[in-house]
Order: sequence, then structure tokens, then C-alpha cells
Amino acid sequence: MEVTQKNFQEVLPDVEKAIEKADFLSIDAEFTGLQRDSSYAYRELDTAEERYAKARMAAKEFGMIQFGLTTFRFIQKEKMYSHATFCFYLLGRTGEIYIYDNSSLRFLANNGFDFAKLYKEGLQYMTVKEENEKRSELRSQSLDLPIPSPVKIAEESAKKFLRETEEKMISFMADETCDVLVIPGSTLTGFFRKILYNNIASKYQNILIRNVMTEGERNVEIRKFETQQNRRNFLQKEREKQLNDQVGFTQVVRKILESGKVLVGHNLVLDLLHLINKTVHPLPEHLDNFKTLVKTTIPTVYDTKLIAKDPPFCVDIPFTALGSLYKDLCEKYEPPTFALEEGYASHSCEEEGKAHNAGYDAFMTGVCFVTMVKKLDGMNWAIHPNRGHIFSVECPSSWTSMHVHGLFHMFKSLKVIWMNSTHVCVIPMEEIDSSMCRSLLKKVRASCPPLVRVRMYDDRPTPKRKSESDDTSFTAIGSSNHPKEFKRLKSIGSDQLSQMSLESPVEEDPPAAICDQEEKKQGKRDPAEGVFAVPEEW
Repeated sequence: MEVTQKNFQEVLPDVEKAIEKADFLSIDAEFTGLQRDSSYAYRELDTAEERYAKARMAAKEFGMIQFGLTTFRFIQKEKMYSHATFCFYLLGRTGEIYIYDNSSLRFLANNGFDFAKLYKEGLQYMTVKEENEKRSELRSQSLDLPIPSPVKIAEESAKKFLRETEEKMISFMADETCDVLVIPGSTLTGFFRKILYNNIASKYQNILIRNVMTEGERNVEIRKFETQQNRRNFLQKEREKQLNDQVGFTQVVRKILESGKVLVGHNLVLDLLHLINKTVHPLPEHLDNFKTLVKTTIPTVYDTKLIAKDPPFCVDIPFTALGSLYKDLCEKYEPPTFALEEGYASHSCEEEGKAHNAGYDAFMTGVCFVTMVKKLDGMNWAIHPNRGHIFSVECPSSWTSMHVHGLFHMFKSLKVIWMNSTHVCVIPMEEIDSSMCRSLLKKVRASCPPLVRVRMYDDRPTPKRKSESDDTSFTAIGSSNHPKEFKRLKSIGSDQLSQMSLESPVEEDPPAAICDQEEKKQGKRDPAEGVFAVPEEW
């Protein structure tokens, strides 16, 4: 279903209801461009911080003009997934300026993007932070309008207009069947409008005079009320409605974040950065702060492109572009059964659809995710990375990577992954088997300073469930009553930034941008949130 300014308020309750019922949500977005010039291109030798800086700049400079959302719900009785798809056209804030890449816009136009609909009916948005500030400001504003002073009238035409208007007002105020009087804007000069706002408004207490747009014409509406309190109530609702129109698409984002449902995307670094920067919170300058923002505000995220690059899929599927991945998964594996959510619109696996339409891409992404999860579930989650050569180190919080490299000086090259401030994993980059690592473990332990413990990763105690552990580097798929867990490195985006969740932790307090509850400000979530439940029977 296409969602624009025309039908947004009507459709919003259905969107929120679909999100509430969903087991997971798949998303996709379209932009006015990807990079300003070749200097912003990703390079193989980029550090994670450098790559984040380039992606952040793209999210700040280019516009997000379409957002696709598909909700998936498993129906146990029928053993199938129902789904609903929404495609939002986004215009953004009034007066907001973005750059565009004409090749990107031509590409979208060639794929059927409706730019006329975007510019005529595109939704507004603002960050959740801005929304909270504006709602607070709205609550502090007085609803009692000042009584204006009448203006002096010398011209005969103006005097005539005032007399005629007063006669209309007498009839209007006496008519109990009519609450609104509209004066056509085509009959009003600027001074005549001032007469209405000053002379007429000062004579009648329980009325409201305001400009209204009717079929492109700026008319004047005079509305009467029985009491001052009735007028205040009306003004309160009108101000809230105006603010909701400005908040626009952000209402959907707020619902997504508050739901805690799993988010699925495909190569979604830019999608996530644009979504956060435009509707959640301005992107922090540094990567560490961004990671903190993501961990405290965004539900668990899975990237289908990353999953496709792991066995068994990387063996059978050579290309991981969304269209190719979707086609190969549907042909080479057995997708679950899909059906349209009753009362909603969506797409079908039997139709070709329109690639690069954000709604259809979100649908394909969700189908890819469930198909891959079903394949892994059928294999009893037997795919586990080889960790026999990984060392687990417990150290003081004052330690840095330099201390770690000094302890493991016998290796030529190391990969150091900070799990938290006192726990680090060390991966030798040279060809070495687990038995050799275990023999070297004795040497490492012999040179350990006080308060430092080293063991092989596989020797660690059985990891606790996510809700009981401080280890946030792994995300489990599966409910607490389900015997199977699918563990994989948590990613917040594409393969280019897949290491972002593995850098050193941030010590500063996380920015509280989303929810008012104190627990969510501190980054705490209900143990049931952010968990994708694998159906017991497909």
C-alpha cells in the first residue's frame, strides 16, 4: 500500500496494528544519492571510523524519499507467514535542503518512481528528539488568545465591508444549526482581513478566526463556541493535529522502536543511518557514540546480505544483490508459505513486482530472511564458526590493545575484539590450528600479569541467555522455551561496517532519544524484546 500525506492519518492505525501483531519487520529505503563524489567512496583500507564518517556524510547530505515496511506474522494453525506492506513517500521537513545525484534519480525514474507523487503528497518527518521538544513546548503554550484592538476605518469600502460582515455575524451567531462561517479569500484585501482579525474578533468573545486553505484558496474561517473552554479544547486538538502533520512519518518510526520487534534489512547501513539521522536523533560525529545510540534505541537488527555470505548459502548463491538473492533462495531452497494479512495490501512471491520500489524490496528482504532461517532451522542450527584458535582474555579495564599485543607477542599478526571493557577475544591471523594454540596457551599464561586470565574461547563456561548476560556481541534467534538458538555476530549494517559492534566499548552515558521510560534511557530492555521466535513447526 502506498502511503502519502493524503491517506496517512487514515492508514496510520492499521500500520500500528500490523506492527503490534508482527513477529518481525523488514525495511528498505530509497535515497536521492549515495555519495557526493569519488572521495567519499568506500576503500579497502578504510578504518571503521573512516568508513562511518563517509556513510554519515551521505546520510546527512542526501534525502530519504521512500521507505518500505513489511510486517510478517507467523500463523501457527496454518503454518504460514502473513504479511502486509507499506510504501511511504517522504518529503521531509519544510525548507530542508538536500543534494541529489542525477544518476540516482534517473535510475529511480527508470524503475517507476513517481516523483510527482513525492513532491505533491510526500510525508513530513522530524527526529523523535525534536518531536519530544515540540510536544513539551506545546504543553507550555497558553490557549487563551489575546483580545485584539479594533482598527480605525476611514475608507467607505472598508466601512461597507465591516457593516456587511457584522450583519452576517448577527445571523451566524443566532443560527444554532451552523458553527462555521467561511468568507472567500477572493473577496478579501489585506486590510479587510485585518478588519476581521481585529474589529470582528474584539466584538465577539467565543469565536475563533483563522485562515484555512480550501481547494487551493486561502479563505477565512469564523468558528463559534458555546464557552471559552470549548474554544480551548478545539485549539488544543488543532495544535496537536498540526504537530502530528509535521511529525508525520516519525510516528511510524516511534511505533517501530517502541515495539522492540526485530528489524531485518539488506545491506542496510545507509538505510539505518538515514533512518536514525532523519527520524530518531542527529548522527553522532564518532563511531563509538553511534554504536551507543544504536544499542540503546534500535531493536535487534539482521542483515540478509551478511547471512547470505555465510555457509551454507555462500556455497549455493554466488551473488548477494537483493534481486539475485531473492530469486536463488526461492528456487534453490524451500520458502515457507506466505499469505496476505487479512485487510491489508502486500506483494506475492508469484509476481515479479518492481525492484527498487522500497515496499517491494522490503517484502523481498523479509522473504529472504525467513527462507534462510527456515533452512538453518532444518539443519538444527548446526552452523557454528570455528573458534578453536581464539583466545579469551579477562583483564583490568585500564588495559588497551597495546597491552594485549604485548601479551601475545609470539604471534606475527592478531585481531583484537573487545567484548566489553574487561573482556577481549584474540584471534591469530596466521595459519595455526587449535592444538598449536593450546600449546602456546601455557607460554601466554606464564607471562600474564596479576588480574589477567587467559583461556581458549571454547573453554569458556556455557554462555548465558542474552537476558542474563552482559555479552552483547551475539544475538540469539529463538524464544526462551525453544530448544534451538541461532547465534551469529550482531551486525548493524552491511558487510562494510560489520565490525562496528566489535570495537571498544563507550564509557559515556548513552543519549536518551526515544522513550520516556527510565529503563529505556539506560538501555535496558525486556528480555522478550528483540528476539525472533523460530516456529516450532514450519
